Amino acid sequence: MHDSTTVTITTINGSRSYSFDRFIKTVAVYILLGLVAVFTVGAFSILFLLGEMENYNALKEQHKTQLITNNELEKNIIEKRTELTEISDKINDIESMIGISAQTTTAAVEMKTRLDTAKISAIERMLMLRLIPSGMPIAYRGQTSDFGWRYHPLRRTQREFHTGADLRAAMSTPVYATADGVVELVHSNPNVGFGNSIGLTHALGFKTLYAHLDRIVVTQGSFIQKGQLIAYSGNTGYSSGPHLHYEIRYLNKPLDPVSFMEWNLQSYEEIFEREKKVQWDSVAKGITWQWTLLEQLSSQREQKLPAPSRLSASSTSMDR
Repeated sequence: MHDSTTVTITTINGSRSYSFDRFIKTVAVYILLGLVAVFTVGAFSILFLLGEMENYNALKEQHKTQLITNNELEKNIIEKRTELTEISDKINDIESMIGISAQTTTAAVEMKTRLDTAKISAIERMLMLRLIPSGMPIAYRGQTSDFGWRYHPLRRTQREFHTGADLRAAMSTPVYATADGVVELVHSNPNVGFGNSIGLTHALGFKTLYAHLDRIVVTQGSFIQKGQLIAYSGNTGYSSGPHLHYEIRYLNKPLDPVSFMEWNLQSYEEIFEREKKVQWDSVAKGITWQWTLLEQLSSQREQKLPAPSRLSASSTSMDR
């Protein structure tokens, strides 16, 4: 009796008993426990896989976001490279224009050095073109008489040295200063020599003269900027017709104005070969000194300016 187990199953048709020995009972128990273990492990496995699936989906979304970010960064990098190339090309153009040998590097530090060099060189050149007579004093319509030896248009039998250039102009054509300077002399005598005329003194030993004028609009001692209106052309003095007599002098020696009238950034180097009477090395040093002085003054001025917060506080206290 102890080595077997009896199972009775009762139905409407009656009862039936089944007898199992202990071995079969033990096997059944182990099978049941195995099934429980399988279901338990399966449940934990399903929960683990669900968690891993969530992590996978999160990583997938993160990867997708990263791809979008990388694409945007790559697009920005391409745009910056394009901008850098355009800047480099522009620097090359500036360097070519101002006579600096172009470099083929695009490194950030060297690019900044090139920019600084180009900036300084360009500013020094523009400063030279502003302080030294350059460009046309009047709308150009040709010349009636060149610089050099000629027969005087009124005293034709007398050969003399013409110290300037006579520029064709209608009456009352505007005349402009060709460099920054100060009005050194104003002659208002329409019946003698150069007639109504203006003499300007510029930096670094240069002077200009504008003669045979009709009307003068500046006064002696006035400071003049390059391109400023100073007079209107005329036919005063010893003149055979309306025109502008234009002179340039360096250390009081007359120079051919044509070289200076054609001088600009594009033709910057040409004047050094065309005009040998000027000590250009010394002039260039003077320009560099002036530019250095301007930078120092600008730096000192920036250091002395109060901070915006102090300015605001000062204005607030003054309003009170």
